[in-house]
Amino acid sequence: MYNAPILKKAIDIIKLMVKENRPLGVTEIARELAISKSTTFGILRSLEEEGLVMKDARTKRYITGNELFELSKKVLRTIDLKATARPFLEGLVDLVDETIFLGVREDNRVRVLDVIEPKKEMRISSPVGTRFALTAGVMAKLFLSALPNEEVMAFLETHGLPRYTENSITDIDEYIAEIELTRARGYALDFEEYLKGIRAVSTLIYSGRFPIGALWVVGFTSSLSDEKLPRVITHLKQTAQEISLRLSPYLPTGQPPDKPPLE
Repeated sequence: MYNAPILKKAIDIIKLMVKENRPLGVTEIARELAISKSTTFGILRSLEEEGLVMKDARTKRYITGNELFELSKKVLRTIDLKATARPFLEGLVDLVDETIFLGVREDNRVRVLDVIEPKKEMRISSPVGTRFALTAGVMAKLFLSALPNEEVMAFLETHGLPRYTENSITDIDEYIAEIELTRARGYALDFEEYLKGIRAVSTLIYSGRFPIGALWVVGFTSSLSDEKLPRVITHLKQTAQEISLRLSPYLPTGQPPDKPPLE
């Protein structure tokens, strides 16, 4: 199998930087990998242009960049998250008897990774791969709750608050209050705010300190009643925590993932 030499060198540099997990200079990288300094510098410059590495203007050393982190999160979302969560989703649907969704945020949309439907005749359904606008119902409250209020405000000023139903919250101050409540209790609620006759409750899934996806329960208002909702919330949060712990193997058993640093 043929490997383009310059590509292999670039991959070796990235692997070294991830392994060392500290700022590295051009000379150090070149010596460690037996690559000429001029080639090393050229590769690092290209990687920097793509956001895969960053250069400290003061020390002239390089560290892994935000784009590399974002790529790794996307890989984790689409592979580990779905595979890890599936057995937990199957257990959750039996406990709540409502449709369970697993999804991730992709820019200003939410993509459905997995759906588990209850066996009852009247149920909510949506295909895997469906993409919803981030502003749709429970998703905006949940994902925006992981951000500081100033970033929430910036998002709302750019994207607005669409009125999907008469229950939709379109007042920014009221919506910020709802975000703060979501952040405090660890889950978001949608009482017919996106679709008439539909309720939803959602919570975040973490890998270590970072929110990487969401788990949400959706049902008809007649089924997901006020009496049933507290039990659903308890099971939902417990399931999300169990998935998060599986995705965070370095955490001691029974210790919930920390709240993430605000991104």
